[in-house]
Amino acid sequence: MEIGKELKGKELSSYLVEKLDELADNLCQDPEQLLEFVERWSSNLGLHQYSINNIILAWAQYPQVSMLAGFRKWQKLGRTVCKGEKCIRILAPLTRKVKDKETEKDIYLIKGFKYVNVFDVNQTEGENLDFGHPEMVKGDISFDQIKEISPLPVVVKYAGTSNGNVNKDRILVAPKNSEAAMVATLIHEIAHYKLGHVSKEINKALKEIEAEAVSYIVTTYLGLENEKSKYYIRSWSSGIEELRGRGKRVISTAEAIIREIESLS
Repeated sequence: MEIGKELKGKELSSYLVEKLDELADNLCQDPEQLLEFVERWSSNLGLHQYSINNIILAWAQYPQVSMLAGFRKWQKLGRTVCKGEKCIRILAPLTRKVKDKETEKDIYLIKGFKYVNVFDVNQTEGENLDFGHPEMVKGDISFDQIKEISPLPVVVKYAGTSNGNVNKDRILVAPKNSEAAMVATLIHEIAHYKLGHVSKEINKALKEIEAEAVSYIVTTYLGLENEKSKYYIRSWSSGIEELRGRGKRVISTAEAIIREIESLS
């Protein structure tokens, strides 16, 4: 979605409100596009502080959207907007404070909307943003070396507050100050791919436990102290009876990855 430079102030706010209706209608009429949008929104916790309507607007302007914040917010997080990046326009409510006649409490009524400028994390540079307890994985290891065994191209890029994800074309790993934590995430995503999770519709908790168990075995073999895996597996494993009988599958996948790592030396 291109926004004309001539649109400013109230005209731009009105345009976004009108455009949102069109975008929402088009999205609901295209099952494939709707699925793509829902998967991006649901998997990126960094987007959940914004309304779905605003995520639709942001996605139309910047399809790889994963985490949004204003210019000054990024500065507070130690990051700056890269030169030449275009801002993403979303809507903020204009409110009016009134007294509730029955309770006498202040309430706020929405009287309209105004546009605000935000940027996605991947339009910024600076301090790494750490999510998912990276301090719980410790050790001295080269991420670039382990990356060589990946069955798919590895992209180091933020995906909201997720440590990483995988699809049929690539593995994404969020940048961190800890290479050990990045290696643990990479092996987790490689495990998803090797276990066939990308193409199979199975219980999400089951997929996460299997992949993290593989990551725990491999990272322990590599000499890393991986307390995160213990925490992660416990958090997903409550009541998952489907895990019974799948241990051999997990161990054989971990062994295959270890053999590939050994072949590097």
